[in-house]
Amino acid sequence: MRYQSLDKLEKAYWYSFSDEPIAARNAFTPRLCDPAYLLPEESPDGLWHLFAHTWVGIDHFTSTSGLEWTREHRVFTRAHSPFIYKEGTTYYLLYEIHDKDFFNKEKDSLKNSRIMITSSTDLALWSEPKLLLDSDKIPRSVFQEGVARISRPQLVFWEGRYRLYFGAGETRIYDTDQKATARLMYAEADYIEGPYRINHEPLIEIEPDSKYRNLAVGSVRIVPCSDGMAGLECAFFYDREKNKSSSALLLLTSEDGLKWSEPKLIQKCAEDGWAGRYITSVDLRYMDNEDTWYCYYSANNIVKEKGIKYVKESLGLLLGKDG
Repeated sequence: MRYQSLDKLEKAYWYSFSDEPIAARNAFTPRLCDPAYLLPEESPDGLWHLFAHTWVGIDHFTSTSGLEWTREHRVFTRAHSPFIYKEGTTYYLLYEIHDKDFFNKEKDSLKNSRIMITSSTDLALWSEPKLLLDSDKIPRSVFQEGVARISRPQLVFWEGRYRLYFGAGETRIYDTDQKATARLMYAEADYIEGPYRINHEPLIEIEPDSKYRNLAVGSVRIVPCSDGMAGLECAFFYDREKNKSSSALLLLTSEDGLKWSEPKLIQKCAEDGWAGRYITSVDLRYMDNEDTWYCYYSANNIVKEKGIKYVKESLGLLLGKDG
């Protein structure tokens, strides 16, 4: 897959493929989120492949069109926030895992949060996972008085080193209790499995005076480009007009992946419907033969079924056409 220029991404215009979530067959779960996917040209069998997590773990889906997805199998239970990185003929799956202490009466009792890596040549059989980062070794993994949490790992090969971006610190949105990431950080290594040297200063963090990042940084998807890096940030903010919290999808750019531009708004969350509460994460790739950016995203809202209210999270698709 060829890297595109930052200018091409900045000039794209965006629209929603559908007002409804994309179909994911046999995904009988109230939550399907944090998509990570491969285009047919990147996969070993010419199919679309998508990984996303549910409340049970990371599930693997395939598609012939990128629009309707069939569940293949569960990759790992109790795993979160998958990311796929390809090098040669090997695929690396990065994810976060933590063990909730069910015997502790505290609401947010978590044991340490860990970023893991596993590899495969066929996307079906995976190697024994190895540890990359542990929240116990990262002081910034705690935000205010919250739990220690590192999340949403992403890998980029940059200037001869592997750069591992990850979220650090967990906060809760004041009026909904939605969990969100407080900071974006990174670590670097000479080898893909480490050891990783942690940069202890955040790249992006909550800005109380920011228009769109005053409650949480949220998920930031890093996109390598031919002349730098882009970031797609699902930021959380206080909406003054509606007097409630909301989220927005922002575009950031950088020449070195460390210092980031002022954000450009791509899309706010919907007024209502299945995505009317928050946009929570995205994954982005460019389809050369269509001159189109494919941006799969997860979003949520409160639904009521059989007298029970709960948060339902699903996957949607934004398309970005060349401007």
